Amino acid sequence: MKYFYILITALIFTSCNKPNRIEIEGNAPGLKNGVFGILDVLNKPVYGENIVDEKFKISEILEYPGFYQVKVTNMLDTKVKHIPYEIYLEKGNYTFEINGADLTKYPKIKTESKIQNELSAYYTLHDELLAGVKKQIEEETAFLKSDAGKNLGGLDYVNRVDKFKALEQKEKEIEASVIEKFIDKYPESTVAAHLMYNLDYKSDPARYYALYTKLSDEAKNTEEGKTLGEKLSGLSKLVKGQTAPAIYGKTPNGETFDPKSVNKKIVLIDFWRAGNEVSRTNHQLIRDKIFFQVNNKKDFGVISIDLDENADWWTKAIAEDKMTWPQYSDLKGNNSQNASAWGITRIPSYYLVDGNWKIIKRDVAFDDISFEVTEYLDKK
Repeated sequence: MKYFYILITALIFTSCNKPNRIEIEGNAPGLKNGVFGILDVLNKPVYGENIVDEKFKISEILEYPGFYQVKVTNMLDTKVKHIPYEIYLEKGNYTFEINGADLTKYPKIKTESKIQNELSAYYTLHDELLAGVKKQIEEETAFLKSDAGKNLGGLDYVNRVDKFKALEQKEKEIEASVIEKFIDKYPESTVAAHLMYNLDYKSDPARYYALYTKLSDEAKNTEEGKTLGEKLSGLSKLVKGQTAPAIYGKTPNGETFDPKSVNKKIVLIDFWRAGNEVSRTNHQLIRDKIFFQVNNKKDFGVISIDLDENADWWTKAIAEDKMTWPQYSDLKGNNSQNASAWGITRIPSYYLVDGNWKIIKRDVAFDDISFEVTEYLDKK
């Protein structure tokens, strides 16, 4: 009897420590010779298999459940590229059907994984609604890079670039509608926060924050959900028409900022750092180009907010860049209150605010500053 109990205990222990495995079977109609590869979140290859006569199979130990990327290569036409497919792997069986004739399409995946099934629903809808605008963007990109595009006259070229930007904006609108539809269909989804986290939520924080409030408590309490909530809570206040945040710190002369001191109709807020080459180059362009391109220059001003922590670096750069407009810094570097208050995640970054210290536009592309300022002043 003693040995019987030992045997049972050993069997239980063995079964409890049995490694998790994934079993993947797939077919790729139209793909005779290719490679099916799975990469981890660090873009490191972890599993892979050759696709031979449209078939492939993987049987491996799963190191950890989580999000992965799938990359498929057509060895008979390696110029064909696609954005890697996001998948979720956990212990179990997966059946893949890849569209070998169009690798841009998300594969059909059969599995018992709830998270993967939700990913499939989202990305299938994403493909369906975005296919048209993505094709248009691809065509416009190819045209603008072609000789015909480069040889367009000034106004024709500007109009074509405006068309391209409008398509990009349309793409963002559709992406937002996709996640809206997904959340309406899967209100208890835990993967929704992950999907939102990887979208351009900064382009329309008010809309995405409203979506965030619809997420389940479980989704909000994931690491990505918590981070997303914190960011959207702040960014939702940084939209057109809202009062711009305060400016922390002082000028090199020790003066603090008072919004009432603004005597311009429109002001460019420039976030920079002395060691950032793009920031420094753009200062020269602001000084020598933008001030001359803007109509009604007397109504346009600039305020620069430095994100360094070394006062000498800051003041030396001001002198070298010959910046004659107001300068502020709290000299806290990455911990600057200005960075957190204004939602700055990259350098350089630019805002436009009006004379009443209301936000006109956040995250303005540097090349668009002259146009945005001139258009705003022409309407006044």
